[in-house]
Amino acid sequence: MKRIYYASGSLLTGDDIADVLVRFAAALAHKNDAAEVHAPVVIEGGGTGEALMLLGPASQILAEDEPYSGPELLDEPFVAEFEDKIAALGPQKATYVEHGTDDMPDLDYDLL
Repeated sequence: MKRIYYASGSLLTGDDIADVLVRFAAALAHKNDAAEVHAPVVIEGGGTGEALMLLGPASQILAEDEPYSGPELLDEPFVAEFEDKIAALGPQKATYVEHGTDDMPDLDYDLL
């Protein structure tokens, strides 16, 4: 489990969740963008809940290992969703043009 320190507070979450949140915050910062994130967390008493975070270019977050006697908090769909969001914020790859560019009236040849 990892504790994420954010602004004046902290939250406890699973390792994979914390890792993807930190990487998403970094990807947003590279794009000078921000996003609201509803992240799964362990709440007081050991149950699970959700924390609302605003991540953006000025976000300064730290995640560190923390001993926890309960089960690891896992949320594979959450992690997969944010892996996709990180990839979408990254460099875009050129695509293959199958039939030429003659039928593309708005094509900017300077961008090719």
